[in-house]
Amino acid sequence: MVAWRLAKKKVVVVGAGSIGEAKIETLLPAEPALLAIDPSPSPRVLELEAEGRLELLQRRVCPLDLRGAELVVIATGDHEANIRIARWARLAGATVNAVDDPDLCDVTIPAVIERGPATIAVTTNGATPAGARFLREKLSELLDADIAVMFEHGRLARNELRSSGRYRYDYHAWRDRFFSPAWDAVESGSASEISRIRTTFVDGFTNQIPGAAGRISLVGAGPGGVDLITVRGARALAAADVVLYDRLADPALLDLAPRAALRIPVGKGKGFGYAQSSIEQQLISHASNGAHVVRLKGGDPFVFGRGCEEVDAAHAHGIPVEVIPGLSSALSAPALAGLSITDRRLSSGFVVISGHRAGAESYDWDALARLELTVVALMAAATASQVARRLIDAGADGRTGVAFIHAAGTAEETQVRRSLNEVALEGCPLGSPTVMVIGAVVDGRAVEVAAEPRSVSAVS
Repeated sequence: MVAWRLAKKKVVVVGAGSIGEAKIETLLPAEPALLAIDPSPSPRVLELEAEGRLELLQRRVCPLDLRGAELVVIATGDHEANIRIARWARLAGATVNAVDDPDLCDVTIPAVIERGPATIAVTTNGATPAGARFLREKLSELLDADIAVMFEHGRLARNELRSSGRYRYDYHAWRDRFFSPAWDAVESGSASEISRIRTTFVDGFTNQIPGAAGRISLVGAGPGGVDLITVRGARALAAADVVLYDRLADPALLDLAPRAALRIPVGKGKGFGYAQSSIEQQLISHASNGAHVVRLKGGDPFVFGRGCEEVDAAHAHGIPVEVIPGLSSALSAPALAGLSITDRRLSSGFVVISGHRAGAESYDWDALARLELTVVALMAAATASQVARRLIDAGADGRTGVAFIHAAGTAEETQVRRSLNEVALEGCPLGSPTVMVIGAVVDGRAVEVAAEPRSVSAVS
Protein backbone atom coordinates (compact mmCIF):
# COMPACT_ATOMS: atom_id res chain seq x y z
CA MET A 1 0.00 0.00 0.00
CA VAL A 2 1.44 3.39 -1.04
CA ALA A 3 0.13 6.96 -0.98
CA TRP A 4 0.15 8.65 -4.41
CA ARG A 5 0.53 12.43 -4.56
CA LEU A 6 -1.94 13.54 -7.22
CA ALA A 7 -2.20 17.25 -6.38
CA LYS A 8 -2.64 19.30 -9.59
CA LYS A 9 -2.08 16.20 -11.76
CA LYS A 10 -4.62 15.28 -14.41
CA VAL A 11 -6.95 12.50 -13.32
CA VAL A 12 -9.77 11.36 -15.60
CA VAL A 13 -12.85 9.50 -14.34
CA VAL A 14 -14.77 7.87 -17.18
CA GLY A 15 -18.29 7.23 -15.96
CA ALA A 16 -19.79 9.70 -13.50
CA GLY A 17 -22.88 7.83 -12.40
CA SER A 18 -23.24 6.29 -8.95
CA ILE A 19 -20.12 4.12 -9.39
CA GLY A 20 -17.89 6.93 -10.63
CA GLU A 21 -19.32 9.37 -8.08
CA ALA A 22 -17.91 7.28 -5.21
CA LYS A 23 -14.45 7.27 -6.81
CA ILE A 24 -14.62 11.02 -7.40
CA GLU A 25 -15.44 11.60 -3.71
CA THR A 26 -12.44 9.45 -2.78
CA LEU A 27 -10.10 11.35 -5.13
CA LEU A 28 -11.18 14.91 -4.25
CA PRO A 29 -9.11 15.23 -1.03
CA ALA A 30 -5.94 14.58 -3.10
CA GLU A 31 -6.76 17.82 -5.05
CA PRO A 32 -6.01 16.56 -8.56
CA ALA A 33 -6.98 18.34 -11.78
CA LEU A 34 -10.08 16.18 -12.05
CA LEU A 35 -11.94 15.57 -15.31
CA ALA A 36 -15.18 13.55 -15.30
CA ILE A 37 -16.70 12.27 -18.55
CA ASP A 38 -20.24 10.89 -18.80
CA PRO A 39 -23.29 11.70 -20.99
CA SER A 40 -25.54 11.34 -17.91
CA PRO A 41 -23.65 12.34 -14.74
CA SER A 42 -25.19 12.00 -11.29
CA PRO A 43 -26.69 15.06 -9.54
CA ARG A 44 -23.77 15.08 -7.08
CA VAL A 45 -21.22 15.26 -9.91
CA LEU A 46 -23.17 18.15 -11.48
CA GLU A 47 -23.06 19.88 -8.09
CA LEU A 48 -19.28 19.37 -7.82
CA GLU A 49 -18.85 20.90 -11.30
CA ALA A 50 -20.94 23.90 -10.27
CA GLU A 51 -18.68 24.36 -7.24
CA GLY A 52 -15.64 24.36 -9.52
CA ARG A 53 -14.16 21.23 -7.94
CA LEU A 54 -13.91 19.31 -11.22
CA GLU A 55 -14.30 19.68 -14.98
CA LEU A 56 -17.19 17.77 -16.55
CA LEU A 57 -17.68 16.65 -20.17
CA GLN A 58 -21.25 15.45 -20.76
CA ARG A 59 -20.52 13.13 -23.67
CA ARG A 60 -18.78 9.86 -24.46
CA VAL A 61 -15.05 9.58 -23.92
CA CYS A 62 -12.58 9.71 -26.82
CA PRO A 63 -8.83 8.86 -26.83
CA LEU A 64 -7.75 12.53 -26.90
CA ASP A 65 -9.50 13.13 -23.55
CA LEU A 66 -6.93 10.90 -21.86
CA ARG A 67 -3.84 12.68 -23.17
CA GLY A 68 -1.58 13.85 -20.31
CA ALA A 69 -3.52 11.97 -17.63
CA GLU A 70 -1.59 10.57 -14.67
CA LEU A 71 -4.46 8.27 -13.70
CA VAL A 72 -7.57 7.08 -15.53
CA VAL A 73 -10.42 5.63 -13.47
CA ILE A 74 -12.90 3.63 -15.55
CA ALA A 75 -16.34 3.35 -13.95
CA THR A 76 -18.62 2.42 -16.85
CA GLY A 77 -19.86 -0.93 -15.54
CA ASP A 78 -19.34 -2.34 -19.06
CA HIS A 79 -16.46 -4.84 -19.38
CA GLU A 80 -16.04 -4.42 -23.15
CA ALA A 81 -16.00 -0.62 -22.84
CA ASN A 82 -13.53 -0.94 -19.96
CA ILE A 83 -11.13 -2.95 -22.15
CA ARG A 84 -11.23 -0.35 -24.91
CA ILE A 85 -10.77 2.65 -22.59
CA ALA A 86 -7.96 0.92 -20.67
CA ARG A 87 -6.10 0.38 -23.96
CA TRP A 88 -6.49 4.07 -24.84
CA ALA A 89 -5.31 5.11 -21.37
CA ARG A 90 -2.14 3.01 -21.51
CA LEU A 91 -1.32 4.31 -24.99
CA ALA A 92 -1.57 7.80 -23.45
CA GLY A 93 0.90 6.73 -20.70
CA ALA A 94 -1.66 6.74 -17.90
CA THR A 95 -2.10 4.31 -15.00
CA VAL A 96 -5.44 2.50 -15.01
CA ASN A 97 -8.01 1.68 -12.36
CA ALA A 98 -11.11 -0.13 -13.60
CA VAL A 99 -13.87 -0.36 -11.01
CA ASP A 100 -15.07 -3.94 -10.40
CA ASP A 101 -12.76 -5.17 -13.19
CA PRO A 102 -9.58 -6.16 -11.28
CA ASP A 103 -7.84 -7.85 -14.24
CA LEU A 104 -7.68 -4.48 -16.02
CA CYS A 105 -6.27 -2.58 -13.03
CA ASP A 106 -2.72 -1.31 -12.67
CA VAL A 107 -3.68 0.07 -9.24
CA THR A 108 -6.64 -0.12 -6.89
CA ILE A 109 -8.17 2.93 -5.22
CA PRO A 110 -9.14 2.26 -1.61
CA ALA A 111 -12.17 3.55 0.20
CA VAL A 112 -10.90 6.09 2.72
CA ILE A 113 -11.80 7.38 6.17
CA GLU A 114 -10.50 10.81 7.15
CA ARG A 115 -9.95 11.88 10.74
CA GLY A 116 -8.10 15.17 10.78
CA PRO A 117 -4.64 14.72 9.21
CA ALA A 118 -5.06 10.93 9.24
CA THR A 119 -6.40 9.03 6.25
CA ILE A 120 -7.31 5.37 6.69
CA ALA A 121 -7.45 3.33 3.49
CA VAL A 122 -9.72 0.29 3.12
CA THR A 123 -9.12 -1.97 0.14
CA THR A 124 -9.98 -5.49 -1.01
CA ASN A 125 -7.39 -5.27 -3.83
CA GLY A 126 -10.19 -4.99 -6.35
CA ALA A 127 -11.95 -8.18 -5.24
CA THR A 128 -15.14 -6.43 -4.08
CA PRO A 129 -15.30 -2.61 -4.23
CA ALA A 130 -18.75 -2.68 -2.62
CA GLY A 131 -17.25 -4.65 0.27
CA ALA A 132 -14.51 -2.04 0.74
CA ARG A 133 -17.10 0.74 0.79
CA PHE A 134 -19.27 -1.18 3.29
CA LEU A 135 -16.27 -1.73 5.58
CA ARG A 136 -15.39 1.95 5.38
CA GLU A 137 -18.93 2.86 6.48
CA LYS A 138 -18.77 0.46 9.42
CA LEU A 139 -15.30 1.63 10.50
CA SER A 140 -16.43 5.25 10.21
CA GLU A 141 -19.15 4.48 12.76
CA LEU A 142 -16.60 2.91 15.13
CA LEU A 143 -13.88 5.56 14.90
CA ASP A 144 -14.81 8.41 17.19
CA ALA A 145 -14.66 11.81 15.51
CA ASP A 146 -12.45 12.99 18.40
CA ILE A 147 -9.67 10.83 16.97
CA ALA A 148 -9.15 13.74 14.58
CA VAL A 149 -8.28 15.85 17.65
CA MET A 150 -5.63 13.32 18.64
CA PHE A 151 -4.00 13.40 15.20
CA GLU A 152 -4.17 17.18 15.04
CA HIS A 153 -2.34 17.46 18.37
CA GLY A 154 0.15 14.89 17.06
CA ARG A 155 0.80 17.18 14.11
CA LEU A 156 1.22 20.20 16.40
CA ALA A 157 3.60 18.27 18.68
CA ARG A 158 5.77 17.31 15.72
CA ASN A 159 5.89 20.91 14.48
CA GLU A 160 6.83 22.16 17.97
CA LEU A 161 9.63 19.62 18.28
CA ARG A 162 10.91 20.42 14.80
CA SER A 163 10.97 24.16 15.49
CA SER A 164 12.99 23.56 18.67
CA GLY A 165 15.41 21.22 16.89
CA ARG A 166 14.50 18.27 19.13
CA TYR A 167 12.38 16.15 16.77
CA ARG A 168 13.28 12.58 15.95
CA TYR A 169 11.20 9.59 14.88
CA ASP A 170 11.19 7.73 18.18
CA TYR A 171 8.12 5.57 17.66
CA HIS A 172 8.17 4.00 21.12
CA ALA A 173 8.18 7.40 22.82
CA TRP A 174 5.34 8.64 20.60
CA ARG A 175 3.31 5.49 21.19
CA ASP A 176 3.82 5.19 24.95
CA ARG A 177 3.82 8.86 25.97
CA PHE A 178 1.53 10.54 23.49
CA PHE A 179 -0.71 8.34 21.35
CA SER A 180 -1.61 5.70 23.96
CA PRO A 181 -2.72 8.22 26.61
CA ALA A 182 -4.41 10.36 23.93
CA TRP A 183 -6.31 7.30 22.67
CA ASP A 184 -7.42 6.52 26.22
CA ALA A 185 -8.64 10.11 26.56
CA VAL A 186 -10.70 9.78 23.37
CA GLU A 187 -12.22 6.49 24.51
CA SER A 188 -13.17 7.94 27.90
CA GLY A 189 -14.78 11.00 26.33
CA SER A 190 -12.04 13.33 27.62
CA ALA A 191 -10.57 14.61 24.34
CA SER A 192 -10.00 18.01 26.00
CA GLU A 193 -7.18 16.32 27.96
CA ILE A 194 -5.16 15.75 24.78
CA SER A 195 -3.81 19.31 24.81
CA ARG A 196 -2.29 18.72 28.26
CA ILE A 197 -0.93 15.33 27.15
CA ARG A 198 0.73 17.01 24.17
CA THR A 199 2.33 19.70 26.35
CA THR A 200 3.72 17.11 28.79
CA PHE A 201 5.03 15.02 25.91
CA VAL A 202 6.76 17.91 24.14
CA ASP A 203 8.27 19.32 27.35
CA GLY A 204 9.76 15.97 28.33
CA PHE A 205 10.88 14.82 24.91
CA THR A 206 14.57 15.54 25.48
CA ASN A 207 14.62 12.75 28.08
CA GLN A 208 12.82 10.28 25.83
CA ILE A 209 15.88 8.90 24.12
CA PRO A 210 16.02 5.53 22.37
CA GLY A 211 17.58 3.06 24.76
CA ALA A 212 14.86 3.11 27.40
CA ALA A 213 13.87 -0.48 28.16
CA GLY A 214 11.00 -1.93 26.23
CA ARG A 215 9.26 -5.15 27.20
CA ILE A 216 9.10 -8.80 26.29
CA SER A 217 6.04 -11.00 25.84
CA LEU A 218 6.77 -14.72 26.07
CA VAL A 219 3.94 -16.22 24.03
CA GLY A 220 2.99 -19.88 23.68
CA ALA A 221 1.93 -20.51 20.08
CA GLY A 222 0.06 -23.73 20.80
CA PRO A 223 0.61 -27.10 19.13
CA GLY A 224 0.06 -25.90 15.57
CA GLY A 225 -2.68 -24.13 13.66
CA VAL A 226 -3.09 -20.37 13.79
CA ASP A 227 -6.49 -20.67 15.48
CA LEU A 228 -5.08 -22.47 18.51
CA ILE A 229 -3.19 -19.49 19.94
CA THR A 230 -4.83 -17.76 22.91
CA VAL A 231 -6.66 -14.45 22.49
CA ARG A 232 -4.09 -12.78 24.76
CA GLY A 233 -1.25 -14.21 22.68
CA ALA A 234 -2.82 -12.90 19.47
CA ARG A 235 -3.18 -9.44 21.04
CA ALA A 236 0.49 -9.43 22.03
CA LEU A 237 1.48 -10.30 18.45
CA ALA A 238 -0.74 -7.51 17.11
CA ALA A 239 1.23 -4.99 19.22
CA ALA A 240 4.72 -6.37 18.51
CA ASP A 241 7.67 -4.40 17.18
CA VAL A 242 9.88 -7.50 16.92
CA VAL A 243 8.91 -11.20 16.77
CA LEU A 244 11.46 -13.94 17.50
CA TYR A 245 9.79 -17.19 16.48
CA ASP A 246 10.45 -20.93 16.67
CA ARG A 247 10.22 -23.31 13.73
CA LEU A 248 7.32 -25.12 15.46
CA ALA A 249 5.13 -22.00 15.55
CA ASP A 250 2.63 -21.91 12.67
CA PRO A 251 4.07 -19.46 10.06
CA ALA A 252 0.56 -18.02 9.58
CA LEU A 253 0.79 -16.59 13.11
CA LEU A 254 3.33 -14.07 11.84
CA ASP A 255 0.52 -12.46 9.83
CA LEU A 256 -1.03 -11.38 13.15
CA ALA A 257 1.94 -9.06 13.77
CA PRO A 258 1.99 -5.55 12.24
CA ARG A 259 3.50 -5.42 8.76
CA ALA A 260 6.26 -3.16 10.02
CA ALA A 261 7.27 -5.59 12.78
CA LEU A 262 10.69 -7.21 12.44
CA ARG A 263 10.36 -11.00 12.10
CA ILE A 264 13.39 -13.06 13.16
CA PRO A 265 13.48 -16.88 12.85
CA VAL A 266 15.35 -18.48 15.76
CA GLY A 267 14.26 -22.08 15.29
CA LYS A 268 16.20 -24.94 16.80
CA GLY A 269 16.26 -28.66 16.16
CA LYS A 270 18.44 -31.66 16.82
CA GLY A 271 21.94 -30.63 15.75
CA PHE A 272 21.05 -27.25 14.20
CA GLY A 273 19.68 -23.80 14.93
CA TYR A 274 20.38 -20.80 17.12
CA ALA A 275 22.20 -21.16 20.42
CA GLN A 276 20.06 -20.27 23.43
CA SER A 277 22.53 -17.55 24.43
CA SER A 278 22.16 -15.93 21.00
CA ILE A 279 18.35 -15.88 21.33
CA GLU A 280 18.59 -14.27 24.76
CA GLN A 281 21.02 -11.65 23.46
CA GLN A 282 18.61 -10.70 20.67
CA LEU A 283 15.71 -10.44 23.11
CA ILE A 284 17.72 -8.15 25.39
CA SER A 285 19.13 -6.07 22.54
CA HIS A 286 15.79 -5.25 20.92
CA ALA A 287 13.95 -4.69 24.21
CA SER A 288 16.77 -2.44 25.44
CA ASN A 289 16.13 -0.21 22.43
CA GLY A 290 12.54 0.30 23.51
CA ALA A 291 10.86 -2.37 21.40
CA HIS A 292 8.00 -4.63 22.39
CA VAL A 293 9.53 -8.03 21.65
CA VAL A 294 7.32 -11.10 21.29
CA ARG A 295 9.12 -14.40 21.80
CA LEU A 296 6.82 -16.85 20.00
CA LYS A 297 7.41 -20.43 21.12
CA GLY A 298 5.66 -23.60 19.97
CA GLY A 299 3.29 -25.18 22.49
CA ASP A 300 3.68 -23.68 25.96
CA PRO A 301 6.86 -21.67 26.70
CA PHE A 302 7.44 -23.41 30.04
CA VAL A 303 7.00 -27.04 28.93
CA PHE A 304 10.46 -28.12 27.71
CA GLY A 305 10.65 -24.67 26.13
CA ARG A 306 13.49 -22.98 28.06
CA GLY A 307 11.14 -20.11 28.73
CA CYS A 308 12.37 -19.72 32.31
CA GLU A 309 15.91 -19.11 31.06
CA GLU A 310 14.67 -16.28 28.83
CA VAL A 311 12.66 -14.75 31.68
CA ASP A 312 15.72 -14.87 33.95
CA ALA A 313 17.90 -13.25 31.26
CA ALA A 314 15.39 -10.41 30.82
CA HIS A 315 15.04 -9.81 34.56
CA ALA A 316 18.83 -9.71 34.91
CA HIS A 317 18.77 -6.69 32.58
CA GLY A 318 15.79 -5.03 34.26
CA ILE A 319 13.41 -5.73 31.37
CA PRO A 320 9.78 -6.56 32.24
CA VAL A 321 8.42 -9.85 30.91
CA GLU A 322 4.83 -10.95 30.42
CA VAL A 323 4.32 -14.72 30.17
CA ILE A 324 1.34 -15.77 28.05
CA PRO A 325 0.79 -19.53 28.31
CA GLY A 326 0.03 -21.64 25.27
CA LEU A 327 -1.72 -24.95 24.70
CA SER A 328 1.01 -27.52 25.33
CA SER A 329 1.19 -30.24 22.69
CA ALA A 330 1.49 -32.71 25.59
CA LEU A 331 -2.19 -32.11 26.35
CA SER A 332 -3.64 -30.77 23.13
CA ALA A 333 -2.16 -33.22 20.60
CA PRO A 334 -3.72 -36.28 22.30
CA ALA A 335 -7.01 -34.39 22.67
CA LEU A 336 -7.02 -33.43 18.98
CA ALA A 337 -6.40 -37.11 18.18
CA GLY A 338 -9.38 -38.13 20.32
CA LEU A 339 -7.32 -39.55 23.21
CA SER A 340 -8.11 -38.83 26.84
CA ILE A 341 -4.80 -39.24 28.64
CA THR A 342 -6.61 -39.44 31.98
CA ASP A 343 -9.53 -41.71 31.05
CA ARG A 344 -10.29 -42.91 34.58
CA ARG A 345 -11.16 -46.40 33.36
CA LEU A 346 -7.67 -46.89 31.96
CA SER A 347 -5.26 -44.41 33.53
CA SER A 348 -4.73 -42.96 36.99
CA GLY A 349 -2.73 -40.01 35.67
CA PHE A 350 -0.11 -38.98 33.15
CA VAL A 351 3.53 -37.99 33.00
CA VAL A 352 5.28 -35.87 30.38
CA ILE A 353 8.87 -36.69 29.44
CA SER A 354 11.40 -35.36 26.93
CA GLY A 355 12.53 -37.71 24.20
CA HIS A 356 15.89 -35.93 24.23
CA ARG A 357 16.59 -37.61 27.58
CA ALA A 358 15.65 -41.14 26.55
CA GLY A 359 19.26 -42.28 26.75
CA ALA A 360 20.00 -40.71 30.11
CA GLU A 361 19.22 -41.75 33.66
CA SER A 362 16.84 -38.80 34.06
CA TYR A 363 13.73 -40.90 34.63
CA ASP A 364 12.71 -43.78 36.87
CA TRP A 365 11.81 -46.13 34.04
CA ASP A 366 10.80 -48.88 36.47
CA ALA A 367 8.19 -46.58 37.99
CA LEU A 368 6.96 -45.46 34.56
CA ALA A 369 6.56 -49.09 33.49
CA ARG A 370 4.91 -50.15 36.76
CA LEU A 371 2.41 -47.37 37.43
CA GLU A 372 -0.90 -47.17 35.57
CA LEU A 373 0.00 -43.86 33.98
CA THR A 374 -0.18 -42.52 30.44
CA VAL A 375 3.29 -41.52 29.28
CA VAL A 376 3.49 -38.57 26.87
CA ALA A 377 6.88 -38.12 25.23
CA LEU A 378 7.66 -34.84 23.49
CA MET A 379 10.49 -34.40 20.98
CA ALA A 380 10.73 -38.18 20.64
CA ALA A 381 10.49 -38.63 16.85
CA ALA A 382 14.18 -39.59 16.69
CA THR A 383 14.33 -41.46 20.02
CA ALA A 384 11.00 -43.33 20.08
CA SER A 385 12.66 -46.75 19.82
CA GLN A 386 14.87 -45.91 22.81
CA VAL A 387 11.86 -44.83 24.87
CA ALA A 388 10.03 -48.05 23.96
CA ARG A 389 13.02 -50.26 24.79
CA ARG A 390 13.55 -48.50 28.12
CA LEU A 391 9.94 -49.16 29.12
CA ILE A 392 9.96 -52.78 27.95
CA ASP A 393 13.25 -53.48 29.75
CA ALA A 394 11.68 -51.99 32.89
CA GLY A 395 8.72 -54.37 32.71
CA ALA A 396 6.12 -52.73 30.49
CA ASP A 397 3.99 -55.07 28.36
CA GLY A 398 5.22 -54.93 24.77
CA ARG A 399 1.60 -55.04 23.57
CA THR A 400 0.90 -51.65 25.16
CA GLY A 401 -0.53 -49.19 22.64
CA VAL A 402 1.51 -46.27 21.29
CA ALA A 403 0.04 -43.35 19.33
CA PHE A 404 2.13 -40.93 17.27
CA ILE A 405 0.45 -37.61 16.47
CA HIS A 406 2.27 -35.53 13.86
CA ALA A 407 1.63 -31.79 13.22
CA ALA A 408 -1.32 -31.69 15.61
CA GLY A 409 -3.84 -28.95 14.93
CA THR A 410 -2.77 -28.36 11.32
CA ALA A 411 -4.03 -29.58 7.95
CA GLU A 412 -1.09 -32.05 7.92
CA GLU A 413 -2.11 -33.72 11.19
CA THR A 414 -1.42 -37.47 10.99
CA GLN A 415 -1.94 -40.22 13.55
CA VAL A 416 -0.31 -43.65 13.56
CA ARG A 417 -0.81 -46.37 16.20
CA ARG A 418 1.64 -49.10 17.04
CA SER A 419 2.57 -51.39 19.95
CA LEU A 420 5.61 -50.85 22.17
CA ASN A 421 7.20 -53.92 20.58
CA GLU A 422 6.80 -52.47 17.07
CA VAL A 423 8.14 -49.08 18.11
CA ALA A 424 11.13 -50.65 19.86
CA LEU A 425 12.03 -52.37 16.59
CA GLU A 426 11.00 -49.78 14.02
CA GLY A 427 11.01 -46.40 15.79
CA CYS A 428 8.68 -43.53 14.93
CA PRO A 429 7.15 -43.68 11.44
CA LEU A 430 6.56 -39.90 11.32
CA GLY A 431 8.83 -36.88 11.24
CA SER A 432 9.07 -33.98 13.66
CA PRO A 433 7.02 -32.46 15.25
CA THR A 434 5.42 -35.61 16.66
CA VAL A 435 3.95 -36.34 20.08
CA MET A 436 4.24 -39.92 21.38
CA VAL A 437 1.48 -41.24 23.68
CA ILE A 438 1.98 -44.57 25.47
CA GLY A 439 -0.56 -46.44 27.56
CA ALA A 440 -3.86 -48.25 27.81
CA VAL A 441 -5.73 -45.12 26.66
CA VAL A 442 -4.35 -45.63 23.14
CA ASP A 443 -6.14 -48.92 22.43
CA GLY A 444 -8.67 -48.96 25.26
CA ARG A 445 -7.24 -52.19 26.68
CA ALA A 446 -6.02 -52.39 30.26
CA VAL A 447 -2.53 -53.88 30.28
CA GLU A 448 -1.23 -56.29 32.91
CA VAL A 449 2.21 -55.33 34.15
CA ALA A 450 4.69 -58.17 33.75
CA ALA A 451 6.29 -59.62 36.89
CA GLU A 452 9.71 -59.62 35.27
CA PRO A 453 11.21 -57.16 32.79
CA ARG A 454 10.73 -58.20 29.18
CA SER A 455 13.13 -57.69 26.30
CA VAL A 456 11.98 -56.90 22.80
CA SER A 457 12.95 -60.30 21.51
CA ALA A 458 11.07 -62.11 24.30
CA VAL A 459 7.71 -60.60 23.40
CA SER A 460 5.63 -62.18 20.68
